[in-house]
Amino acid sequence: MQLIMFPGNNVLPSHSPFCMKAICLLEMAGIAWQPEISVDVSVQPLGKLPVLRVGDQLIPDSSNIEDLLTSEGADFYADLSTEQKAISHAIKSMVEYSLVLGLVHDRWLDPQVWPIMREEFFAEVPSEAREMVAEQGRAPVRAGLTSHGIARFSAQDRKKRLGRDLAMLETVLGDKAFLFGDTPTGADAAIAPVLDMILRLPAETDLRKAVEEVAAFTPYVARVRSAIYPGGNMRGCAAPKQALAS
Repeated sequence: MQLIMFPGNNVLPSHSPFCMKAICLLEMAGIAWQPEISVDVSVQPLGKLPVLRVGDQLIPDSSNIEDLLTSEGADFYADLSTEQKAISHAIKSMVEYSLVLGLVHDRWLDPQVWPIMREEFFAEVPSEAREMVAEQGRAPVRAGLTSHGIARFSAQDRKKRLGRDLAMLETVLGDKAFLFGDTPTGADAAIAPVLDMILRLPAETDLRKAVEEVAAFTPYVARVRSAIYPGGNMRGCAAPKQALAS
């Protein structure tokens, strides 16, 4: 299997939280796989990444990848009750449709963060063209965030809305090692990379500060990194770098 995914750096195999989710699921499933780095979503099903290549078949979207791995025998929610599985689905949806947008907003639209992320995301573009190419990539991201509404909110409103998400996660995590006990589940694969990327924002935005202020989150992310992030096989998978959508 090959996972077609956005590039990352020497800390995160991919800058995309959805690619990281797929990476973690593959690791949890014990599947032999290889990364296939790409920035061209125009040729991909659904026009986005990640995409899992299985022989001649292309499986787009991290949730579809999870479904495929489950159909092949992986159990990402072993020993969870029906209620816990329902909670898992709810908090994954909350993170992927809310907190992820907060992360994308801060990466691409926060004036402290964007200049740094621009250099990270577009490092392979020649310096004389980098700002122009980056702005071309930034325009649809801005349009999407504006269409959704998160870019229309005041900073105070965003802080309040995303703060409710973080409070929900803090409640579910409690004093457990992982979200549902001593063993990581598919929920951890989806959620911890998002918190990880927020914590790695290169400026202290309201969102990063809010995650840092929850004492349980940083050690939780560290435990997930140790348990289900890939090992050294991902080194050197950071190029090429061009426009990234998340």
